[in-house]
Amino acid sequence: FRSGGMMLFPMASDFITLFVMLELISLPLYIMAATARHRRLLSQEAAMKYFVLGAFASAFMLLGSAFLYGLTGQVSYSAVAQALGAGGVEGMDWLALAGVALVTVGLLFKIAAAPFHAWSPDVYQGSPTPVTAFMAAGVKAAAFLALLRFFYVAGAALSWDMAPVVVTVSILTMFVGTVVGIVQGDIKRMLAYSAIAHAGYMLIGIVALNQAGIRALLFYALAYGVATVGAFGVVTLVRVDHDGAAGPEATDLEALTGLGRRS
Repeated sequence: FRSGGMMLFPMASDFITLFVMLELISLPLYIMAATARHRRLLSQEAAMKYFVLGAFASAFMLLGSAFLYGLTGQVSYSAVAQALGAGGVEGMDWLALAGVALVTVGLLFKIAAAPFHAWSPDVYQGSPTPVTAFMAAGVKAAAFLALLRFFYVAGAALSWDMAPVVVTVSILTMFVGTVVGIVQGDIKRMLAYSAIAHAGYMLIGIVALNQAGIRALLFYALAYGVATVGAFGVVTLVRVDHDGAAGPEATDLEALTGLGRRS
C-alpha cells in the first residue's frame, strides 16, 4: 500500500486524490515506525510523534483544499488554476493565497522542511533503520514531486506571491539542517538533519519556477535517494557485540570511531 501510494502521490491532479494518497503513504509508516525490536519504547514514541504531527499537517492540507474548493468550486488542479488565473471572486484573493499556503504547509511537513521538521530527528532515530531509509529516500522524493506538481499547476497563478515564502523556508531549512546536524551525537539523528538540509537545497529547484529547476530537482532527488539508502545501509551493519552475536545497532558516533580501520 505504501509503495502504491508513493507512486500515485506525485501523480495526483486533484485535492481528493492528493489527500487519499497522502494517507495511503502515512498510515503504514505510522505502524512500521513502531516495529523496532531492540528499542521498542523509543520506536513507539517515534510512531506516536509521527502520527500526531502527521495528523496535524494533514489538517492544514485539508483546510487549504477546502478554502480553494470554496473559492473556485473545483477540486481539480487545472480547474482551480484556471479559476484563479481568471481572477476568482473579487475581494477574495486572501482566501486563494491562504488555501495555497496551507496546502503547501501540509506538503512541507512531509519533506521535513523547517520549521515543520520537528518530527524528523525523533522519528528517524526511533524507527527501524530500513524504514528510516525508505522514509528519507522514497517518501521525501514522492512528497517533493507532489509539491512540485501542486505548486506548478494549482498554485501557478500565485507562484510569484508564494516564492518569497518558499525562499525563506528554503534558507531556514538549510541553516537548521546543517548547523544543528553538526552537534548531534547519534548517527541517525545526524542523517535526519542532513535530510532536512537537503530538503532546503531541493526547494531551490521549486523556487526557480522554470524547466531547468524541475530537471535539477529530479536529478538531485535520484542522487540523494541512492546516497541516503547507502548511508543507512551502513548504519544497519554496525552493531553492538552481544556475546558473540550481533546486537542492536551502534548508532552513537563514538561507536563508529575507527570503523574505516576495522572494516
